[in-house]
Formats: sequence, C-alpha cells, structure tokens
Amino acid sequence: MNAFKFYKITSNDEINISFKIRKKVFCEEQNISEYIEFDNLDHLCNHFMIFKESEAIATARVRKKENHIFKIERVAVLVEHRNIKVGSLLINEIIKYYNETENKSSIILHSQVAVEKFYKSLNFVSYGENFLEDGILHIAMRHIN
Repeated sequence: MNAFKFYKITSNDEINISFKIRKKVFCEEQNISEYIEFDNLDHLCNHFMIFKESEAIATARVRKKENHIFKIERVAVLVEHRNIKVGSLLINEIIKYYNETENKSSIILHSQVAVEKFYKSLNFVSYGENFLEDGILHIAMRHIN
C-alpha cells in the first residue's frame, strides 16, 4: 500500500477536492440529494483523504459527538479504486489518528447495511436496529479495539 498516502485536510482547496469525491459517490452514484450530503456540519469536522500518487481517490470526515466519541461519516471511495483496500486503509488510518491524538476515544459510524460486512472486517460491531437515512438502510456500529 506504499502507493497510497493518508492525509488530513488542511486547506480550502483540499476540502473542495473532498467535496467533489463525495458529490460523485453519493449524489451522482447513489442519488443522495446534495441537501442531505452537504448538511452544514462540515465545518465541525476533521476531513481526511487518501491519495494515489497525486490523485485524491477517497475521503471521509469525522465529527466529535461528545467527550471522546467520534463519528466517522461520509466515507467515499471513487468507483475505479474500490476493492483494492483503499477504504480499509482510510478507516484504519482514521482510527489510528484518533487513538494517537485523543485519550480513550471511541469511534462510531452509521454504515449502509450493504457495506456492514466491510466494517465488521475492520473490528466494528453493530448495535441497535436498522434505520433509514435518505431512503437507504443503515445500521449503527462502534469500533472495538
């Protein structure tokens, strides 16, 4: 995986690249409305990307929910880079980042049910009942260290 670089977003230009990836994956591929996708919470989040050489190919944001609880959101990998462990790298690096920078942090997320197995492979466990977000079935999950 040396060809991939994990990166914390630090500039407006980078956030705009992240937004383009999210728009392509969620709005164009999955028909999620831009109103839902761009929910005016981005300014409260840390944003991350994976680069392959100089191309941004994946992104996610993390929002602090309460003391030491962080929620991974808006995980998006460009279609041509799926199934090569880019999503795993992104999630594992985010977990590592919060384990190193936040004392006793807990990581949660809302997974689309269709990719629940992916998150289980990364040591997430489901809790609660399935629920709809913008017409897509989701399940709450938390990371187990």
